Amino acid sequence: MKKGILLAVVGFVALMMTTGMSFAAADCADMAIVGTGTTPYTDSGLFVKVKATNAAGQACGAGADIQYFLDTTNTDATYATILTALSLGKTIFIQVSAPAANSLLLVTAVKN
Repeated sequence: MKKGILLAVVGFVALMMTTGMSFAAADCADMAIVGTGTTPYTDSGLFVKVKATNAAGQACGAGADIQYFLDTTNTDATYATILTALSLGKTIFIQVSAPAANSLLLVTAVKN
């Protein structure tokens, strides 16, 4: 009986933690790529540094450079999008796990 209650509590806590993280995601449009490179501090080994081109109302990099680590899911496609935008001088739309520096970059898209 105690084992079942413990498993239920652990499952509930895990559910609440994953639910809380999904609500923390932030979307930011018109981000300029300031730099990108490799890092030993994340599993993907890659980071991107961005800055909002219009800081008003932006959750990500509002007026300052901010660094995000690439998620290990779909890393190649994400990095290809970043390099394409960088080489074309385009801004990008990003979604991050949290607007704080060193969060995970989840989605990227090249803007027109």
